Amino acid sequence: MSKKPIKPRSAGARAKSSPAPQRSGRKAPGKKKAARKRALEPIAPMLASMVEEPFLKEGWVFEPKFDGIRAIAYISDGVVTILSRRGLDLTSRYPELVESLEKSKNDLVLDGEIVAFDKHGRTSFQLLQQASGLRGRSRDGRVKQDVPIRFYVFDILSIDGEKTIDKELVERKKLLKKYLLETSDVRRVDDLGADGNQAFAACLENGLEGVIAKKIDSLYLPGKRVTSWLKLKATRTSEFLVCGYTEGKGTRENSFGALVLGVMNADNQLVYAGSVGTGFNDSTREKLFKVMQPLKTSKCPFAVRPIAKAIDSWLLPEMVVEIKYAEWTMDNKLRMPVFLQVRTDKKPSEVKPDVVVPVSAISSKKEAAETPSVRVADVVPINRKKTKVSEKQAAALREDLLLQLSGKDDEIDLVVQGEIIKLTSLNKILFAGKSRIAKPATKRDYISYLIRLSEPLLRFTHGRPLTLIRYPNGTEGQKFFQKHWEKGLPPFVETIEYFSESADADEEYLLCNNLSSLIWCGQVASLELHAVHSRIDPNPDGSKLSKKLKGSLENIETSILNYPDFMVLDLDPYLYSGKEKPNAEPELHRKGFEKTRRLALLLKEMLDNLEMNSFIKTSGKTGLHIYIPIVRNVDNDAVRQLAGTIASHVAKMRPEDVTIDWAVKKRTGRVFFDFNMNARHKTLPAPYSVRATEMANVSIPIAWSELEDIYPTDFNIRNVPERLERVGDLWEKILDEKVDLHKKLLKD
Repeated sequence: MSKKPIKPRSAGARAKSSPAPQRSGRKAPGKKKAARKRALEPIAPMLASMVEEPFLKEGWVFEPKFDGIRAIAYISDGVVTILSRRGLDLTSRYPELVESLEKSKNDLVLDGEIVAFDKHGRTSFQLLQQASGLRGRSRDGRVKQDVPIRFYVFDILSIDGEKTIDKELVERKKLLKKYLLETSDVRRVDDLGADGNQAFAACLENGLEGVIAKKIDSLYLPGKRVTSWLKLKATRTSEFLVCGYTEGKGTRENSFGALVLGVMNADNQLVYAGSVGTGFNDSTREKLFKVMQPLKTSKCPFAVRPIAKAIDSWLLPEMVVEIKYAEWTMDNKLRMPVFLQVRTDKKPSEVKPDVVVPVSAISSKKEAAETPSVRVADVVPINRKKTKVSEKQAAALREDLLLQLSGKDDEIDLVVQGEIIKLTSLNKILFAGKSRIAKPATKRDYISYLIRLSEPLLRFTHGRPLTLIRYPNGTEGQKFFQKHWEKGLPPFVETIEYFSESADADEEYLLCNNLSSLIWCGQVASLELHAVHSRIDPNPDGSKLSKKLKGSLENIETSILNYPDFMVLDLDPYLYSGKEKPNAEPELHRKGFEKTRRLALLLKEMLDNLEMNSFIKTSGKTGLHIYIPIVRNVDNDAVRQLAGTIASHVAKMRPEDVTIDWAVKKRTGRVFFDFNMNARHKTLPAPYSVRATEMANVSIPIAWSELEDIYPTDFNIRNVPERLERVGDLWEKILDEKVDLHKKLLKD
């Protein structure tokens, strides 16, 4: 394939002639004198999500992705300020860029990337860091540099005080071309066309790290990570927090062995992501070791202490590093990690797993035009009238959908009650299966299961904010959690907006209220559906609860979403079979499950004595979930306290078998009784939800009388539909069996 030229010119290329440099604080020639200097209003940069592979879609263009420092430049009345992504002032570090930007005849706000080039003309973040240290000098006293530094500008956010962020990208590109004065140090980034495959190949051939795909009609959303901008890199890299280090041995005795890495999960908890011991030279090790000493702490920073190599020192999670890796393992650890560099330009709070967008979820301009965007209602349509259909009609609909799916085409347009859902990659294997036991299961198999089980699944998910756990490449690939959807939801997917304590703002959450939404969950490869324990539906016992969900913590804590339908008891065995890989969670085995089963039966007896109705289901993996349906007159805090009282009592009764300790080492050999799942933001897999296991096991309701005879792997997407036909939905009437905790236990 012929090499397609990269439009941003190489480091040594000559720029157009331009006016003589103007010193900071002086007006550019011909510029009208401003009445007063405009106050700087920092704009947080818009961030791109990650995509799996290159693509070609109408309405998208591709730009080169540089390995540099994201920066926004503010030019106001001849004064230039350059801020990093995290708001650090970089102005004094790059005097050449300041001189070039001062030539502007207009006040501008420009978004771009500061890049350094090596002697071969390739971008180098390490060289940029090294050169930046020398550039923090006055202009007259600066040292001559051999490292070219450039500012590649790809967006314009304001012109003479008028913001342009509400204009479409195609219009902003025209304005950028008109108003940006290019020099040898400041360049405009032109797009590389609409063919992502060619653009990606050309960037790699030119030594760049990848491409950025942008929707031409995208608006600029400050501070948001969006799906209208997508990044694709040649190698998988991401940022992690350094949370500790292991002891150095041999030649590393006076240094460290490996860095202990962490990342913020979907619930804003710091979780262990593995350790990295390669990618360092002696100089880097020495510098890192010195930098880490002031960060040492005696407290483990993780929400759950990891079972890992002996940790020599814990650290305050304030240092951000970039790591290259092969993939995420099944137990959410990095495989083959390699240290690349420290990222001083990234905030610790920004260190979260990348959202990976499958190509199948990217719409073309035509598709987007045909799909109206979803607007979030202030109050979710909880009283929306449902279209009533008979059992016979519902069964006929399911059969029709299964018939449409029965072919071998990899892509089809599925017609669902007048809606058209484009299904892609239907023949992709999502669940690996086991030789001689079960064949692999494809996306077609998974969506077929969702259709067959739609009635009991929707009965439970309706009105409950949902967390999708997506595996675009199947259970053996990377996973990510998704509670929000930036843009482009199908019109049939309903959402709810309410106050998030972790974000300290109102956020939009997904709901799965209808069959089309359930099928869409399968299309986007959400292999697990996790629901909260509360509902926005007022019936039958929530009519007096507040529906004011937005604006403040007080509003959400007094609302219907803080009054659950269930008290949940989560039993998780921490008994190891001995076959687990290092640092892995305990695997399912007979001895561990037997101890969990005995604990569940003990709890059943206790709850019966308290006249509290209880229902049980498998977790779909190693444990069991007990649900006690309750009248919605007790909030989450009170329910959690009661569950904690029960758990503490059982742990004292059976200390050799049960623990409520969060320290993983103290759980070993016992069943962990997790009562903290009783919280507004906590979720468990919905009844009949598939779990991301190679066998596609199902979290399934069982009768208490079955508990002696069943084993979690007995139930999967291949046999659960037949079981449902045979025994029915054992939780169909669960909300009719509610216990009034207020009357029974909480009354003075």
